[in-house]
Amino acid sequence: MAGEGFQPGVGYGAELIDLSVLAEGPFTGTPAALASVRVPHERVHSGPAGARLDVRVRRPGRDEAEPIALALDGTAWGIDDVRPPEDLEELLGDSRFLAQHVYAVASDTLQAFERTMGRRLGWAAGHRLRIEAYDSADFRATGYDPQAQLIRFGHRADGRAQRHVPMALYRDLVAHEVTHAVLDGYRPRWADANALLDGFALHEAVADLVAMLSVFSSPDLVERLLETEARARRARGPHDGVAHDGVAHDGGAQDDGASSGAAAGRGGPGERGDEEILRSGLFGLADGLFSRGAVRRPLDRRVPYDWQLDPEPHARGEIVVQAVLNAVVNLWRQRLDCPGGRASRYQIAQSGAKVGQQVMGMVVRALAYLPPVDPTWTDLLRAILASDLVMMPADAPPCPGSRRPGAPRPKGYREVIRDRFWDINVSTDPDTRLDGLDDLEGLRYPVRLSALSSDPEEVNRFIWANPRLMRAMDLDEDTGLRVDRVRPTVRVGPDGFIVSEICASFVQEVLLTRREARDRLGLRILGDYAVVRGGGTLRFDEGGRLCFAALKPVMDAQRQQARAATARAEREQPARPVIGYHAVDERDGVPA
Repeated sequence: MAGEGFQPGVGYGAELIDLSVLAEGPFTGTPAALASVRVPHERVHSGPAGARLDVRVRRPGRDEAEPIALALDGTAWGIDDVRPPEDLEELLGDSRFLAQHVYAVASDTLQAFERTMGRRLGWAAGHRLRIEAYDSADFRATGYDPQAQLIRFGHRADGRAQRHVPMALYRDLVAHEVTHAVLDGYRPRWADANALLDGFALHEAVADLVAMLSVFSSPDLVERLLETEARARRARGPHDGVAHDGVAHDGGAQDDGASSGAAAGRGGPGERGDEEILRSGLFGLADGLFSRGAVRRPLDRRVPYDWQLDPEPHARGEIVVQAVLNAVVNLWRQRLDCPGGRASRYQIAQSGAKVGQQVMGMVVRALAYLPPVDPTWTDLLRAILASDLVMMPADAPPCPGSRRPGAPRPKGYREVIRDRFWDINVSTDPDTRLDGLDDLEGLRYPVRLSALSSDPEEVNRFIWANPRLMRAMDLDEDTGLRVDRVRPTVRVGPDGFIVSEICASFVQEVLLTRREARDRLGLRILGDYAVVRGGGTLRFDEGGRLCFAALKPVMDAQRQQARAATARAEREQPARPVIGYHAVDERDGVPA
């Protein structure tokens, strides 16, 4: 049994166990392809429910969820890994495996955030996130509900099976929704009632990226998906009409790494490997959910000139997802240009897994460098670059040594990220100015380091003691601050030593009358009162000195006027059809 020999309380959370999950979904492979994820070993009672997750499974045809034990003998500390049945109909009706799959993927996703950010992350709902793995709601209602603070997964009829298909069996959909819950707990104002559409779109972009890039955590899975595409390619024949440099055309990135794969030679093994990468399930969300393929494949989409005005958050965020995935492909191809990089599909998969994991780490670490309110795409790019600059001061390319003759100049991770964001018209400051401290030199530090790492009042005292910082934030001195969080983070520095830092975020909301809004900020409001807000993220080094600042000034007339104009335009712009986990008119001839 999984719990044999385990001593509760000794190294709690340090022991990991392997649990089987579906690699992508029930229709990826015959039988469905499996993957193994490593999750913390904890006390789990029937539900399954642990310290952080409460998974509930309603069996088909039942009105209420029934507790399901993950330990075959009922041991509280035991979690047994049970592989799913190979028969599709049995798999779709296996509630016990559904519970294991959802618990494992959700736990793995949360662990990926905590491991990368170096600290525990809480849910908006409290200590435990509730997940309804087979809810009676329509499958279109699948998703994280910020009001109820839980995740619901519906089910749908599908012409490829007799039983309804649980949406929760799609690994990346579970990772996507759990990411929404993580973000809601970490930065609740990114997508609250007063947020701009960019905040909602950022939610969708990060959730898509975590869902897609989490696949790269398993090199074996990457290899298997590439092999699946290779078999499909052979079945299509040598003249399938597919452009072999597809990613470059989609993202508009036709230089350096973006075109290096095509340069490997038409019809040669390099080109075949590149096409397998681009067309595999690695770059689609919920691959196989519909008979026509994935819910979203960002690399297949052209970038509209006015994409930042798109009123649909999924569509707006998808362009940023495309930029990051294009960077993954570019960096992957650089690794393949190393001598022997395309020697085997195993080598190709190992290279891709390494690149995917590193880029996912860059995206997740960036969350701690973003402001608590009104994040923009420029803020996201700056955060990705700034957080990586701390971790890796030297922007080394994936293959710094010798490379294939004729290959373009190798570029580092940050340079490629900059290039691909440039393709979608997003740019930021050079590396030397990413810290945001240009006007914050000579600050006073009348604080105690031990208190600064845990006490919001000490952060408030630091801000009050520095008029220069208050002016940079345009704070209203007659209105109090709210320090949302103060958390220490731990990471391994470039020299191999453990580095401890402090991350604090604060928000100020100022209530203004109609006259005050007009006189102080030049705002014309409809009601008698208006609330304006801003905030900042401050990071302190291990010596307690400010080393990074991401600020959104409060009483800055130019910023508040621009924000009001954007909010007004978003209200007046007609909404397009919402993009969800279904395709237009996609019902496969069977009522859901």
